[in-house]
Amino acid sequence: MNSTAQGNPNGVKSPEKNVFKLKHWDSQTKTVKAVKNKKSVKRDDNFFLQLIWIAPAFFFLIIFTFYAAFIVFKNGFNGSGRFLIEWVFSTLNFRDLFEDPTFIVAMRNSLIYVIVVVPIGLIISIGVAKALSSVLNKRIFSFLQGVFFLPYVTSAMAIAMAFAFMFSPSEYGLFNRMLSVFGINAIHWTQDPRAGIWMLLIFGIWRSLPFSIVMLTAAFMRVNPQYYSAASIDGMKKWKQFWRISMPGIMSTVIYLSTIGIIGAFKAMPLGLFSSESGAELVKAQTVVLWIYEKTTGASQGAVSHQQAGAASIVLMVIILVITIVSRQATKVLSKRYK
Repeated sequence: MNSTAQGNPNGVKSPEKNVFKLKHWDSQTKTVKAVKNKKSVKRDDNFFLQLIWIAPAFFFLIIFTFYAAFIVFKNGFNGSGRFLIEWVFSTLNFRDLFEDPTFIVAMRNSLIYVIVVVPIGLIISIGVAKALSSVLNKRIFSFLQGVFFLPYVTSAMAIAMAFAFMFSPSEYGLFNRMLSVFGINAIHWTQDPRAGIWMLLIFGIWRSLPFSIVMLTAAFMRVNPQYYSAASIDGMKKWKQFWRISMPGIMSTVIYLSTIGIIGAFKAMPLGLFSSESGAELVKAQTVVLWIYEKTTGASQGAVSHQQAGAASIVLMVIILVITIVSRQATKVLSKRYK
């Protein structure tokens, strides 16, 4: 007989072994619970630490976004005429807004700005980005990329002042000197209503190029070069390769740039481009945002109206919201088509 049978003839497990297993299991359970509790405490500590780090961002978000939006809506629907003192719900501000001829001109200019600046800027950016992505020398590529991106990180006010100098109505202005070469008389860019809007559009197109060129260059370089090799072997012409390979490959970037371009165009504010804040109004080159700025500060020597400024801000917000929704739907449709 073996020792197991002798020690336990009925084949029953020893109670000592069962007690040992229970103690071992209990200790493991306590260890697991202790580890979980420690992780929970650590996770809670991390949460509060993260909350402390993001608290300043939340503060500025609440003050400069949510509170500012609240003030805008409060003023836009305020019929009392008393800024932040008395509030009476009214929609008369919107009626007065669209009866103001200066606002109609500003809205017209913003629409022209969107229709002209965004597509022309994108077309130029696509052409430059395509040429830039074909540069094989890395040093030359990096240099050109830096040159094109430099205006994007330059102060908008400084660029506007530089453009104001180039559009100077005197014979020393860069554009007038270029026109004089072809025998064309000097144009009073900052005084002629017909020339003022062209000055605004040229500035807008140039300002939109740097970021778009960098983004589109990266998009072109993400397209698989094997597609072009296979198309060349099949005898496909270069312009067909561009439309059937390159454009589908960069379509998502084009839609993104179109969306932010339209939103940015509606928010364009050519402050510094003209000799004074009222200079844009004199040449009928105001935009909606500049009109709002002048209404809240009285910069154009006109009547200050926070209520009309709030109503104009709400109208602009609704337009941008609709454009964003349409753009998102277009992105979904085109992404499925070119997937």
